[in-house]
Amino acid sequence: MNEVLRVEHLSHIYSVGTPFEKKAVDDVTFSAQRGEFIGLIGHTGSGKSTLIQHFNGLLKPTSGHIYINGEDIFQSKEMTRAARFAVGLVFQYPEYQLFEETVYADVAFGPKNMGLSKDEIDRRVRENCRIVGLPDSVLDKSPFELSGGQKRRVALAGIFAMEPEVMVLDEPMAGLDPAGCAEVFRYIKDYHEKHGTTILFVTHSMEYAAQMAQRIVVMDHGHILMDGTPQEVFTRADELIAAGLDVPQVTRVFLELKKRGVNVDTAVYTVEQAAQKLRALKGGEGAC
Repeated sequence: MNEVLRVEHLSHIYSVGTPFEKKAVDDVTFSAQRGEFIGLIGHTGSGKSTLIQHFNGLLKPTSGHIYINGEDIFQSKEMTRAARFAVGLVFQYPEYQLFEETVYADVAFGPKNMGLSKDEIDRRVRENCRIVGLPDSVLDKSPFELSGGQKRRVALAGIFAMEPEVMVLDEPMAGLDPAGCAEVFRYIKDYHEKHGTTILFVTHSMEYAAQMAQRIVVMDHGHILMDGTPQEVFTRADELIAAGLDVPQVTRVFLELKKRGVNVDTAVYTVEQAAQKLRALKGGEGAC
């Protein structure tokens, strides 16, 4: 892997010089490697959404720098424009971003603005609609005729079709039932495996972070509080709870077992890990 995104000493202050002045992001530095799958978590108001809107230049930092492939995205208008294609940003409820007359036109909007050929646009539209489970039969329909779940797929396909180097998803499962969440999770994972794109997703759900992320970045009051593997982060459960966050339910179970004198390893954050540890405990293998 090699570095694709780097943030250096980034701060962002809203309403500078007014009584409403607020520092939303405070001296944040971190980098993302090509192909990484990163979860960004934090309580409401921790600075997550403000931070990610800098990655493709929607917000300009009060101080600090953002680099894509070593290039400062604000060094020129051309570089800022290029960053908007290199970093795909999917907001909460992305179906609200739909606006074209047909599904095909909506998915094609990004690639068309990239100046791609008609054949390449067509390939990307059809291929990425298939990735999210949309049949060719819906391409000529208005996206507003589709169900809520299908609209979410159209919106995702539109970002996928741009084939960004970094994809940033802000609460991609928001408002979905468990089956819909599982579907979106699968689409994102399939796209990641196919393209090796760097994925950074914002979530409040510790369960999703535990299931999906190779690395977790925790924000608190505009700062990065933790940055590590899920195991490294969830072993610091007390600090997470103190920061107004939670831990996966299975982690809570093992913390409670530990409190009650059961000799268990509390570095558990998925159901599969929990089952393995409990089998080991039942088998009399000592600490698990």
